[in-house]
Amino acid sequence: MTDSGVFSRHNFDFGSKTMVELFKPHEGAKSFLDLGCGYGPIGTIVKKTFPFLEVTLSDVNPRAVQLAKQNLLKNDVSATVIESDGFNQIQSLFDVILLNPPIRAGKQTVFTLYLESEKHLLNDGELWIVIQKKQGAESSIKYLKTLFKKVDIIDKNKGYFVIRNKK
Repeated sequence: MTDSGVFSRHNFDFGSKTMVELFKPHEGAKSFLDLGCGYGPIGTIVKKTFPFLEVTLSDVNPRAVQLAKQNLLKNDVSATVIESDGFNQIQSLFDVILLNPPIRAGKQTVFTLYLESEKHLLNDGELWIVIQKKQGAESSIKYLKTLFKKVDIIDKNKGYFVIRNKK
């Protein structure tokens, strides 16, 4: 279920789909955050695929939060959904955070989300992102290398980079 005013309302975004298909939680991972969840496809798929994870979804858009809750119910998935501008309403630490960065919000906002994600990861936690080459993948990688001990390009697919960053 989607609606106007949410990202990729007509179909599951190709970059997000690519990232979630490649995602595997690292050994010992228990907590997961879908940051900027939109209507909730990533968090829903991750919880159904890895039911042992405690999944949290968050978005700044109240309508997206409402849709994410409805989609979790429709798919018989239990997860926490939080309305939050970035990490403003999130105090928890996570083993894994997945993010399809809001490129249109600007580089400063995207880089702030990277920085705040690193601060909200447990030791050995991972931030997974997907970003198009033409939307700044290379500058993102350069910045992420200043925050994380290990930055790996997991895959490149039709101009999209899936990047795993280890704390």
